[in-house]
Amino acid sequence: MKGFLKMSAVTAVIIVAAGCANTSQMDAIKALAEDAQSTATMAAEAAMRAQRTADSAMAAARSAQSSADAAQTSADQANEKVDRAFKKAMEK
Repeated sequence: MKGFLKMSAVTAVIIVAAGCANTSQMDAIKALAEDAQSTATMAAEAAMRAQRTADSAMAAARSAQSSADAAQTSADQANEKVDRAFKKAMEK
């Protein structure tokens, strides 16, 4: 997106310059290019914030998975103990 906006602005400047543009046209093109740059910068910043949020969410998901795995291990161990106790009780 950023590259596209820059290319559009540069292309517009070249076209206008080739057509012997007057000062007001050049100012308009410059303003358009500056606006495109500003928009691209804001988009890049938003993308970086989104990436940080995604990274944070991934870390939270990994932590939750680790907790779930530990809980499953604990439950499996408890089930094994209950099974052994039940088998002992049935042998008597």
